[in-house]
Amino acid sequence: MQPVKKTLYILAILLISVTASAKKKESLSKILKIPDIEVKYKYALDYYNNGDYKKAITLFEDVQSGYRGTETAQQILYYLSMCYVKRKDYESAEHYLSNYLNTYVRGEYVEECNFMLAYCYYKESPHYELDQTSTVKAIEQLNHCLTLYPNHEKAEDAKVMRTEMLDKLARRELANATLYYNLGNYRGNNYRAAIVVSQNAMNDYPECNYLEQFAFIIVRSKYKEALNSNTKKIYIRSEDAWDECYYFLNEYPDTKHRREVEKMAAHLDRINKSKLKL
Repeated sequence: MQPVKKTLYILAILLISVTASAKKKESLSKILKIPDIEVKYKYALDYYNNGDYKKAITLFEDVQSGYRGTETAQQILYYLSMCYVKRKDYESAEHYLSNYLNTYVRGEYVEECNFMLAYCYYKESPHYELDQTSTVKAIEQLNHCLTLYPNHEKAEDAKVMRTEMLDKLARRELANATLYYNLGNYRGNNYRAAIVVSQNAMNDYPECNYLEQFAFIIVRSKYKEALNSNTKKIYIRSEDAWDECYYFLNEYPDTKHRREVEKMAAHLDRINKSKLKL
């Protein structure tokens, strides 16, 4: 193709695209001016079914007030919720889903909206180091769904999401426990804080993926705490730390930390035996 012809061809394609786009925009603007809300509602459904959720939202919101108090109002609220979910605007979707669930307690789409609300909270859940309000909401909503609809087709997916959210909260606590351990005796006994955080996390998240890591932090913290204790407390804490070492080795026999824990246990054993010589 000659350069001039090629340029004209490209310009023609661009002109057609711009014209088509303008017609589409004009089409929506004309639809919005139609006085018959039933016609506009049908267009909204058409846009929704064709995946044009932005335009569908515009039309659903435009006719919403005209259908207030009718059965169609429930449909519109549902479709608006789904439009925002599909556009990944989860914050807006949460608003409409909550509105639907509060308005139509026995509505046609209650089950689906409950699961979708949990999904939105799940998608809004941030990195474990950030505020976990959405994560907690996701867990609460997932528990709500699994209690009400244990045999729902989305129940298994809900269980997977719940496990992931609980793991995220546990990961946050692991970061806190690690921080306390690394602070050591800076402005106080941070080893004790590391122990408490780890023990609470193991109780709160018994099925998380970090149980061994929490247990190892407890072992190391008790060991360090014992070594840094005064004469009155060193033997009591050494015995406790020694017990913790062997609990850890029994609980996690294949741990990569075996040699380190065995060294700590041997050192603690020597400290405990020295007490007998006093």
